[in-house]
Amino acid sequence: MADAATAGVRARIRTWRKVWRTTFPGRCVGRALDIQITDRMMALAAQAFLALMPLVIVLASAAPTAVGDGMLDWMRSRLGLRGETRTNVQDLTAATSEAGLTVVGCLLVLLSATSFSRALQRVYERAWVLTPGGLRSAWRPLAWIVGIVVYFVVIGLTVKVTHGGAALGVLRTLLVVAGSVALWWWTPFVLLSGRVRWRALVPTAVFTMAGTVVFGQLSARYVPHLLATNERRYGTIGVAFSIESWLVALFAVVIAATVLGAVVAQSAGRVGTWVRGVPDADGWHRTPRRGVGEAA
Repeated sequence: MADAATAGVRARIRTWRKVWRTTFPGRCVGRALDIQITDRMMALAAQAFLALMPLVIVLASAAPTAVGDGMLDWMRSRLGLRGETRTNVQDLTAATSEAGLTVVGCLLVLLSATSFSRALQRVYERAWVLTPGGLRSAWRPLAWIVGIVVYFVVIGLTVKVTHGGAALGVLRTLLVVAGSVALWWWTPFVLLSGRVRWRALVPTAVFTMAGTVVFGQLSARYVPHLLATNERRYGTIGVAFSIESWLVALFAVVIAATVLGAVVAQSAGRVGTWVRGVPDADGWHRTPRRGVGEAA
């Protein structure tokens, strides 16, 4: 009797698992587990800290004063850098500017930043269940870095021009939101080698924008206290640990939004059909011209 009861429970559990995997939340959770979300968000955070943030500092020192100051103000407001750490960031940027930037140095920083874009590319490929793009799309991570450079410059200029006043504050928010949607709409298209239709990428862009905006608002409220506490206890190294933790949480949001957008676009129901614009569940797929992005 006990064996029969145990077998019955196991059978029901297997049935529930099958039903769960067919539901929308079950498919999202399954896709997140397939791409190893914990490992991916840790890897992206580490590479952003070591490769992407130095690029921002180099840009801030190389750009015109107004743009550089706007970029640093935007970064400090997001991270809540204050006190000694804020002074250290300013001194670091000033020292970089005074020392001068060589072409070789800029190229090294730019190329090292591609390690982050390649890691992000792998996340998008796994989220959409696509094979690696191959040698023909090897230039795309570098192209994304160039695009993110332009984005940072535009953000810096926007923050500086719209500084002060409630009306300008609203305008700045609208411009930042629009820029975020454009960035997260263009990013997967480039890194996926154009193999996903623009329309199918709209949910990914909207979810990522919404997630990062909400995360940014929460960060502005709680992160300054965390940074101040760690700075008081451990000095600048404590701030570094806090920023790394902040980046881990940020990329958890980005990856979750990516998975959610991919599952929505690939769904067979009404929402998926509306997102793709076609009833075919594979209608999100796009064939790049001249085979660009196909495995070499």
